[in-house]
Amino acid sequence: MQQIRLDASSGFYLAEPLDTWLTAGQHDFAIPEAGGSSARVFLYKHTAGPSPFGYNPAFKVMRHDKISYAKPLFLEEYNILANMRGIEGMTHMLQAGFLKTDPNTIWPAEIAPLTKQMQKQGEGVKIKGDLAVFEVDDIEDVLAQFEERIQDNWLPFLVLERRWEENLYLLCDAGYTRGNFVRNLSMKQVLDIGIQICTILEQAHSRGATFLDHKLLHYYWNDIREKVIMIDWNIGHWQPTNFSVEVQQADMIQLSSRALHHIFTGRQAPGTVAVGPNRPEDIANSPTHYKASYSFDVQNRLNEQEMKFLDNALDGQFTTPTEMKNALQVLHSKRL
Repeated sequence: MQQIRLDASSGFYLAEPLDTWLTAGQHDFAIPEAGGSSARVFLYKHTAGPSPFGYNPAFKVMRHDKISYAKPLFLEEYNILANMRGIEGMTHMLQAGFLKTDPNTIWPAEIAPLTKQMQKQGEGVKIKGDLAVFEVDDIEDVLAQFEERIQDNWLPFLVLERRWEENLYLLCDAGYTRGNFVRNLSMKQVLDIGIQICTILEQAHSRGATFLDHKLLHYYWNDIREKVIMIDWNIGHWQPTNFSVEVQQADMIQLSSRALHHIFTGRQAPGTVAVGPNRPEDIANSPTHYKASYSFDVQNRLNEQEMKFLDNALDGQFTTPTEMKNALQVLHSKRL
């Protein structure tokens, strides 16, 4: 464990916000990096220039005013990220620990950085305090100190890889793209994205983790490498000793109704949890069966077999990532 001072005048500091969200008209000008109702997220920088990681990562810190709500979410994410190292396609935890801010600290307002002035208003550069920093191999020490540190006014944090790829929401949402999403990715690519997501979930499920919060904001697409990357596991569950078929199926239904329906049709399935900061109970209390919705353009885009696949997925007929992956691979092989 290292003791580090957070101070923009001498070393590490928090820069522009990465978790703001604003919709104006039909366009979303600020897309969250790893936002949510349990945490604030900022770019993590060093006064000397490049950070020890070679680039500036994201700093995700528990909200000081929502500790009771946020505690179980941070515990889940610590456990999941620590136990899923090495899985390709995940945004990895680089460090973890605790932040104790100086007395009378005022957190910046959550302002979408549409201009340089607004970015400056939303940055965390004025936040000063002490950091207790742990490496990923020492996550057990973080968990052991978790409750005591919080009682002593420390806030848990994670340092995460920052995503530079395109958020899939920007490519696939019909509202954001004014209906032009069908031109951004071919159906061959859409099916490949589904296969990659299932591959990540296969490995997560095999270790005892579910993702659950499958809004498209949590998926990024590297166009050059044609690779999917996932972020933000704090609403997921880490339960390696109690991983039932029902737990797996619930994750697959959320994947089908939110992410897959969105990349296939430009929207989440009707009745799903809204895009934005979601609470665990929103997902836990959501329906277990959905109906697909196809616009005229989408009906021309998808073939009969692809629509049948999506209908079956929304009905909960795929209980494991492997089952769904196999079905997607068949569809992918038939697409030019």
